[in-house]
Amino acid sequence: MRRNLPPLKAMVAFEAVARIGSVTGAADELGVTHSAVSKQLSVLEAWLGVPLFASNRRQMLPTAAAAQLATATGAAFDLMASAIETMAPQAAPEVLRVIAPATFAMRWLIPRLPMFQAQIGDVDVLVRPTHTTENWADIPFDVVIRRGDALPSDLRVVSLFREEITLVARADIVGDVLGDHAREGPSRLTGSQLLEAVTRPGELSRWLIAAGLPPDQAGRATRFGHFYIALEAALAGQGLLAAPIEVVADLLARGELVEPFPDLRIAGPDYRLGYDSGGPHALLAAAFADWLSNEALMR
Repeated sequence: MRRNLPPLKAMVAFEAVARIGSVTGAADELGVTHSAVSKQLSVLEAWLGVPLFASNRRQMLPTAAAAQLATATGAAFDLMASAIETMAPQAAPEVLRVIAPATFAMRWLIPRLPMFQAQIGDVDVLVRPTHTTENWADIPFDVVIRRGDALPSDLRVVSLFREEITLVARADIVGDVLGDHAREGPSRLTGSQLLEAVTRPGELSRWLIAAGLPPDQAGRATRFGHFYIALEAALAGQGLLAAPIEVVADLLARGELVEPFPDLRIAGPDYRLGYDSGGPHALLAAAFADWLSNEALMR
């Protein structure tokens, strides 16, 4: 059905003048001249055969009939704009590819990611956990996080933190080992069941040496292929584990694990972040690096 409607340009100019109250303001909003708006008003008045405005010194006042037409026209334009918006293709969120050591990713990084996404907005962070035996350089990334490894010189590198290694276990296990002799210190650990991950060689031995115990006790430890498996064993009550305080802090806070000797910690490897400052997602990677370095300071 053909509709008997006035020219669209004239209706756009009329609706803007009625809403704003001045020809000058409507011209500014529409990006045209004052005379162009006035011309369109004249076109519409001629088409309708009635005057639309009574002007005074301050503003253009629509007649009662024109005010009703302006309200209906504005509502129609809103409906058109809404329909057009739903048809427009939605931009896909930017994806930031981050590769990081598996335990660090699971226990430290991922729980914090919602804060980054809330701060940055429409972005997906795709975390790819890596293991010690993998060649991470073969994996596509925008941001790489490594523990102890040097990063290539062509990357912009940000230092995050140095691990602190401590001994942890379930409270009942510590109670069984130390009993009422906690003041005697680590000497009570001799012969205790120890846990170790092969991906963190030497850490248990170094902690034992710092505790004044023979490092060969580490040779009798139960070994696991990955640290997060060793951590699950500690949570299951299978023994005592040398662990980085950073990745078990929440477990200690909730009482799932305890630290029997909080004054006895040794330095572990450094964590570093790298990204290509000339890469396709360099700005987002830089924002991620800034955010993560601040999180590391507050850990």
